[in-house]
Amino acid sequence: LVLRTLPPATSIKFLLAYLDDDDPRVRTTAVQHLVQAAESGSSIPFSVYNKIVGCLTDSYDEVRLYAVTLLPHLVKQHHNKGRSPSDKTTDISHRAFIQLSLLMRDISTQVRTETARVLGLFTDVDPEYMKQLLDKKLRQSMRILPAGAKAKQEFASGRVWGGDAPIKSVQGEICIFDPGACGAFIHGMEDEYHEVRSNTVRSMCQLSVQCAEFGLESMAHLVDMLNDEIQSVRLLAISSLQQISEHVHLHEDQLETVMSVLEERNVEIRQNLHKLLSSCKLSTQAAVRRVLKGLLDNLKKYPQDKSSIYKCVKGVGDNNSDYVSLLAPEMLSKHPYLCQTEPSTDDTSYIATMILVLNAAAHNSVIFSFFHRYTPRHYVYIYSLLPDLVPHLPQVHKILKSSGLPTDFASITQSLNALIKQFMNLCKSGATLSDMNKTTEDILKIQKCSTKIHSQTRYASLLVSILIKLFKLKSVERKRLSTGSSRVMSKIQELIYEVCLFEACFQGSPEIELVAKLVKYYVIQFLHENISVSGITEKDIAKYRDHLITFSKTHSLDLPHQITEERHFNLIHYLLQCPRPLVCPEITHSSASILSPATNTDRVNEFPSHLSFSIQVEAETSHVSPQALAVRVRYPGAVDVVCQPVVESSLQDYYQNTVFVGGAAWSHPGLVELTVVTSYQFREEEQRLGEICGSESLWLELSESVQLKIHPRLPK
Repeated sequence: LVLRTLPPATSIKFLLAYLDDDDPRVRTTAVQHLVQAAESGSSIPFSVYNKIVGCLTDSYDEVRLYAVTLLPHLVKQHHNKGRSPSDKTTDISHRAFIQLSLLMRDISTQVRTETARVLGLFTDVDPEYMKQLLDKKLRQSMRILPAGAKAKQEFASGRVWGGDAPIKSVQGEICIFDPGACGAFIHGMEDEYHEVRSNTVRSMCQLSVQCAEFGLESMAHLVDMLNDEIQSVRLLAISSLQQISEHVHLHEDQLETVMSVLEERNVEIRQNLHKLLSSCKLSTQAAVRRVLKGLLDNLKKYPQDKSSIYKCVKGVGDNNSDYVSLLAPEMLSKHPYLCQTEPSTDDTSYIATMILVLNAAAHNSVIFSFFHRYTPRHYVYIYSLLPDLVPHLPQVHKILKSSGLPTDFASITQSLNALIKQFMNLCKSGATLSDMNKTTEDILKIQKCSTKIHSQTRYASLLVSILIKLFKLKSVERKRLSTGSSRVMSKIQELIYEVCLFEACFQGSPEIELVAKLVKYYVIQFLHENISVSGITEKDIAKYRDHLITFSKTHSLDLPHQITEERHFNLIHYLLQCPRPLVCPEITHSSASILSPATNTDRVNEFPSHLSFSIQVEAETSHVSPQALAVRVRYPGAVDVVCQPVVESSLQDYYQNTVFVGGAAWSHPGLVELTVVTSYQFREEEQRLGEICGSESLWLELSESVQLKIHPRLPK
């Protein structure tokens, strides 16, 4: 309370007086409040440096801990103090760096953990000082020998003879670096507590990113950390190697350690390792061959990693095109005088190899001379299948005597917009249902052109499906429609589901969201005008109208005059007169694709009825957070159970969870369907739609269903 009433400068002087107190609790409180003052921006006088360094050797653990935290703040405020014009290594940064390095062998685990963390903050120290932390022996550059003295050279850490290798002690020498602080990072990586090892790896990564010279030295040590027993440490090592991969090349001995980690059962480690390999530059031709073989073996063992491995081989081809050109005949099975059988484009190993070769060919034209007669045709297919992973190669089109991209995405988008306009005109003119269904068939044909336009085609397909359902409801007799028979209400619930799916799963810009909200407004208006049992009143329409007005003002968008003037809104007329194309490249689609398990209706998974059967679900996601996902299990008889366990992976665009299925004993095996879903909560202005569906929320399907056969049987 006294400190709060004093000015910052006075309170700091007050605290400094208690750093030498006999009671360790007083010293601890004084240093702790100095840390808080430094973190809040208060200036700590440089004269206190020696006292803080003295606290590093205090007998009380907490005093040392807070002193370690305070010292980097003091260095940051006075980083130029004590610097000699001729030698920058005499400043406070280098002295504090050495003092902190001594504490990497402290008896307290907390002190070692904090020391390992703050060492990464000294990014401006001399690289020679950083490198000394990787060697337990004092390096030659850290010693000043007497005139005329000769030192006996040694080997150290596998380095070459001489150079900057450590040397034996010479009488009369001057040590620039305290011998007790040598190898501080080595001590940190060998520490028995994983918290110390984790912070050591983080600090080495921070220093390596800022200093490429230190990154070269630390590369081998970080690779060794891939063998750590703790998963989080291994993940940190992989992430650190990925961040410094642009400065270094993986050597063959290091590569063997990296490739051995591919056998891990943990998907998070495997996929992070794929990212590391995709960003690395390899040192030899044999290394490229070893990486490709390891990835193909990994693909056979873990087929659910297909997408991650495809991205990995793309990076390997981009970064090592010269070595790939030497291996191209081997990779493409090119024989000097024998014709090879044309491989199947359904073979994932062949697809992965082709992605690597085609990406390398974009940087090295020599590879084109090794192409088979069928390779250009396969390129066109793979490009349409995976346009984000395969580059555009004009040389291939010359071979095929064609020009332009295999798929013109701009013209496809124009075709989709033309189909939707045509569909609107059919709705306006009162065409038959069969004519309208042809539009859906045409959209599905366009969807097969390329995976790159799936978001756009699904957007157009769902919009047309909603309008067809509205058309069908309008064709129902007025009396049946107004009374709301069970069949009619079932169709209305399907319509509401698709409208919510259209709004929740297609994003990209405020304009796209506005179209979805206008479609929902039109559906609410239709239910109010035609179905009396729906319970939708003018007040409900006014609520949603206010929501639309607020949304349009927030994003500076124009609303149709029919809504602002509270008149009947004609959706078809609005979509026909819409100034911007409905289908545009900005559309993003929230979706998921189940990688494991695959549909298998032949194998029966039997288990006792009093127990449950666990299923590991792995899915690739797009434009949706894994924390928002769940797995719906549909049992025979359309009984749905939604499982929302804790997400097991922190990977982006990846969902992994374990669900448990079971039930009473069944007389025969039955099929269960697994689907990745996400929750949609009805807002206050659309509560009536929730009442019609009989729930305050909906589970929206984001993936295709996977079918498995189970048989809970009576226990023996």
